[in-house]
Amino acid sequence: MSLRRIWLLRLVLPIRYGRTVTGLLLLSLLLPLFYAGAATASEHTPPALFFALIIAYIIPVFSFITAKAQETLRVLRPILALDDAEFHRIHADLDSTGLVLPLASICGGVLGACVHTVFIYNSVSDAMATVASSMPGFLSVVGTLMVWVVMTTVIVMLIRQARVFGYLGGTIARISLLETRALLPFARVSIISSLAIIGALALFPLINLEGGLNLAESVPGVVAILGPLVVIFIIPVWPLHKRLVKLKERELTRVSDKIEASLDDSGKVDLESTDIDTLLPLLTYRREIAQLSTWPFNLGNITTLAFYLIIPPLTWAGAALIENLVDSLL
Repeated sequence: MSLRRIWLLRLVLPIRYGRTVTGLLLLSLLLPLFYAGAATASEHTPPALFFALIIAYIIPVFSFITAKAQETLRVLRPILALDDAEFHRIHADLDSTGLVLPLASICGGVLGACVHTVFIYNSVSDAMATVASSMPGFLSVVGTLMVWVVMTTVIVMLIRQARVFGYLGGTIARISLLETRALLPFARVSIISSLAIIGALALFPLINLEGGLNLAESVPGVVAILGPLVVIFIIPVWPLHKRLVKLKERELTRVSDKIEASLDDSGKVDLESTDIDTLLPLLTYRREIAQLSTWPFNLGNITTLAFYLIIPPLTWAGAALIENLVDSLL
């Protein structure tokens, strides 16, 4: 099957600081477009800043995450039981795909935008009437469509990338209970892949601050990305976790059998026996194995994840405070 570079990645300029420049260009193009509609609106003002920012944010960030995923794959190369051809194929799968998946993602985004638009305007007829009769209504639908298509494509591709690492961790990677540091890149890709969704969630309060839509009307969009957030976070590490659990159980059983063999018929240890010198290291080893984590996370990973997770609640709380302050001043 012929692979093509994911279309969103093609939008990022192939120059130094290309992601930053691309984000700024998208913002400078989209803001005037959506604010042109907002300036003449009386109700259902297009949330211009939200539409422009989320698109200008998600495309460069998706490019960054994809590059980090490929970098992580290269870091994992020494523990992957793959020949060079298979490794390069998987490496290409992280930023390229066939035509079916992108087209399906676009169709899914269009469908989601249609459902969301009907939810906002309460009925299909009202939605069509608003779109046909006013520029703000038209731009609101265009912005909703763009956001849904871009976000759906990003989410589908991030899930696809997550499945690649899930497959590698579940079947290909060579693992050892006594050397789990080599598995930390699986946790890093799990966390960095979640960054795109978490950042998008942090932008949703802009919808309400701009006064065009009630925040409740953004619920379909929030729900649509919260589920994938959990999936994207779990998939890269869950198969590896299950392998580590099974390996840990087998090792504990093996050590416990050796310890049991050192006991007499009553289950006691003869302190005068020379077997005590063999038993003590086994007890220490069993304790160490029992304490080993079966997740490829360390303190640094967990701290990074916690930092990411507090960003959306802080922005939502900040938006609520600003709204209350503005209401009290008016």
